[in-house]
Amino acid sequence: MRSYDERAKNILEKRDEAEKANEIKRRKAARLGVIAAVLVLAIVGATIFAVIASKAKSDNVVPGNGIPADTVPAGTSSNVPADTKAETKEGYNDGVIGENTGAAAGEVIDGLSYSGRDGVIKGGAAPTEASPSAEHYYDSAAEADYEGEYIDEIIDYPDSNGIDAKAGTLTAGEWKDADNIADWQKLLSGTDFSSYVGSRKLDTTNVITVKVVDGENACCNVTVKLLSGEEVIYTAKTDINGNAYLFGNITGNEKTADAVAVGEEKIALDGKTELTVNASDAGIKVTALDLMLMIDTTGSMGDELEYIKAELYDVVARVAEAGQNISIRVSVNFYRDEGDDYVVKYYDFREDVNECIEQLKEQYANGGGDYPEAVHTALDNAVSGHNWREEAVKLCFIVLDAPPHSESEIQGINAELLKTVKAAAEQGIRIIPVASSGVDAETEFLMRSYAIMTGGTYVFITDDSGIGGGHKEADVGEHTVEYLNECMIRIACQYCGIFTGEIIPYTPPYHQ
Repeated sequence: MRSYDERAKNILEKRDEAEKANEIKRRKAARLGVIAAVLVLAIVGATIFAVIASKAKSDNVVPGNGIPADTVPAGTSSNVPADTKAETKEGYNDGVIGENTGAAAGEVIDGLSYSGRDGVIKGGAAPTEASPSAEHYYDSAAEADYEGEYIDEIIDYPDSNGIDAKAGTLTAGEWKDADNIADWQKLLSGTDFSSYVGSRKLDTTNVITVKVVDGENACCNVTVKLLSGEEVIYTAKTDINGNAYLFGNITGNEKTADAVAVGEEKIALDGKTELTVNASDAGIKVTALDLMLMIDTTGSMGDELEYIKAELYDVVARVAEAGQNISIRVSVNFYRDEGDDYVVKYYDFREDVNECIEQLKEQYANGGGDYPEAVHTALDNAVSGHNWREEAVKLCFIVLDAPPHSESEIQGINAELLKTVKAAAEQGIRIIPVASSGVDAETEFLMRSYAIMTGGTYVFITDDSGIGGGHKEADVGEHTVEYLNECMIRIACQYCGIFTGEIIPYTPPYHQ
C-alpha cells in the first residue's frame, strides 16, 4: 500500500496538470493588468484619501471605517488592535483570541512555511473560497519569472475536493481509564508516564468512584464532592450510569480526603475507593446534549485534517439525527499557537448543525512552528468561554496531535491547566481527546489524565487506514479498531443514553 505522502503527491500532480496551463496564462495576463491598475489606483487612491482624511479630521472619524474615533469598538478595524476580538452574529458569541493578522505561519523560507517539526513542509490547505489563494502553491521569490516550472517537491495537503476525503475512512480505538482504574494506576507508576506525573504536577492515582442511584436507577448529572474536613477539594457530576470520579492529592501538596458529599448527605470514606449512595429523586433525566469540537489546526495537522473534517461532518449530522428526542446544540472551535494568525477561533453553541458544518469546511491547517501548541488557551475557552446548559450532557471532543506548552516555557501553565480541568469536572464537561498523528507519550499522559478526571474517555487514531503520519500506539489494553466516525458517534450516544450499541470493527478494504 502506498504511503499517504505518495498518494497525496500523486493527487496533487493530477490536479496540477489540469490547472498548470490556465495558471500560466492567467498570471501573464494579470501582470500587465496589475501594472496598469496600480498606477491608476495610486493616483485615485491618493486623491480619495486626502478628501477622507480632511473630512475625518473635522468630524472626528477614523479613516477607513466611517465610525467616530471615540466610539470605535475593539476589533471593528485594523486601526484598533486587540488580543481578543468577539462578534455577535444573530445573537451568537463568536470570536477570536489572539488574532494576529500579520503573523507568519511558522518559519517562512523561500516563500514556504515550515513547521520546524520533522522537517515537514506545511503549506496549509489547498485553495478554497475560505482559504489562501492559489498563489500559496508557488515560490513567491520566483513568481515574477514563473514560466511553468512548478514546485513539485512540495508535499502540500489538499482540500477535501482534492483528496476526496470521505467519512468512514480514518480508524481509531477507544480506551476508558475510568473503567480500568487498576491498569491506569499501574501505568502511572511505570517508566513511560511516571516522569510526567512529576513534571506536570498531575497525579491521578488517588481516584474515588461514587455511584449515585435511586433504587435500581442510576442518577445522572448529580453533583458529588470530595471533602477534607469541611473543605471541598474536588467536585464532579455523575454520568448516565450514575458514576462520578473524584481525585485527591493531585499535586502532592493537598489535604487528605476523608469523605464525600451528595446533596446534604456526607459519607465517610474509611479507606474505601468505591462508594454507592442512594439519593431519592436526585437524578436528572437527559433532555439535552451540548456537543463541542475543539480542533488543532496547526500545520502539523495537515496530513489528516481534511479527513478528520469529513469524519466530523458525519458525526455532527448523525448524532443530531440519532438524538431527535433531545435538544442538541453544537459548538465548533479551532486553535493554533501564540504568534499564529489566531490562538483560538471560537463559535457559540448552535442548534443549526448545517451552520456548524459550514464552519468546519472553512478551516485549513497552517501555523504552529514548535511542537507544543496553545492547548491551555483552547481548553480554558472551551470550559469557561461558552454557555454550557446546566441540564445538558456536556461533551468536549478535543482533536490534537501535540501537548500544551511546559512549565519551562510558560510559568504557571500546569496550575492553569489543572484549574481548567477541575472546572470542567465540576460542570460535568467530559473531555474526550482524539489523538492524531504525531502524539507522543507526554501528550497521551496528559490527555488520558484530563479524560479520567472529567469522566471522559480517550480516542486515538490508528495507522490501519494508512492515512496521515505515524500514530503512536496507545499504551492501553485489548481494544477494537473502529472507524473514527462510528467510534465518536457511539461515544456521544452512549453518554446521552440514546443507545448502547455494539462496537463495529474496522474491516480493511479488499485491495489492501
